[in-house]
Amino acid sequence: MWRIPFMVTGGKNGKQEEAQAQALIDLNGVVKSYKTPAGEFQALKGIDLKIDAGEFVAVVGKSGSGKSTLSNMITGIDRPTQGEVIVAGTEVHKLRESQIAGWRGRNIGVVFQFFQLLPTLTVVENVMLPMDFCNMYSSRQRKERALHLLEQVDMVDQADKLPTAISGGQQQRVAIARSLANDPALIVADEPTGNLDSRTADAVFHLFERLVEGGKTIVMVTHDEDLARSVGRAVTIADGQIASDTRRTDPVLAQVHAAPSSPHAVSHPAEHPHFVLPSPLGFGAAAAD
Repeated sequence: MWRIPFMVTGGKNGKQEEAQAQALIDLNGVVKSYKTPAGEFQALKGIDLKIDAGEFVAVVGKSGSGKSTLSNMITGIDRPTQGEVIVAGTEVHKLRESQIAGWRGRNIGVVFQFFQLLPTLTVVENVMLPMDFCNMYSSRQRKERALHLLEQVDMVDQADKLPTAISGGQQQRVAIARSLANDPALIVADEPTGNLDSRTADAVFHLFERLVEGGKTIVMVTHDEDLARSVGRAVTIADGQIASDTRRTDPVLAQVHAAPSSPHAVSHPAEHPHFVLPSPLGFGAAAAD
């Protein structure tokens, strides 16, 4: 049973109703250009995209298509040359450099293809890092929460090891636990299964499905079209533009991916340090890598 700390305070007012009507992610006319020795290169060419809370969206495309650039727009890792990027009501393209990292740490969990765990920190310290950086929860709750998240991805027994002492599949599980540290409403994963064996990749994918069942929104960048066909919605990027945007019509899947009633009503109260993932997650001895 999932226990996710959603909180709605007070009665509805005009701003709350307006927020509920907005998409969680709203990209309008997003262009991203880079200067190269050969001239200007447009990685994104006027992207318009809306993603609602509770969706599981795969962004698909070949290498160089612009799909990773698109995910970097959503997370604020990169900025558009033109256009608007609005996430959970925040105009990300207008945030100052001094604001962007803190905003991302509180609102988005990022999962990278190459894990990006700090090699000098232990597994549990890596999971605690976003909480430390954003000053979330008390010191005692941070470690308690980190260990709890590691337990949910079957990595608590590796908590005191350095990342170099565990396998790639195990590092990705730690990275997913870290992405959940501050209980963000949105998870953005860039090729999260690209460096995993098929069995572990399947387990990671099923974990993402269960996160969506619990109310999370997931944007997953992938080149794997078979994987993309398994999610609720697939957006195909080609040559910096949206080539297709398709949704599965399976009624069971539609129910799983139904958006919560209030996409902006997620809170991070310190009195709720436990974010409980569904069990079992599909990891364990059979998927030890």
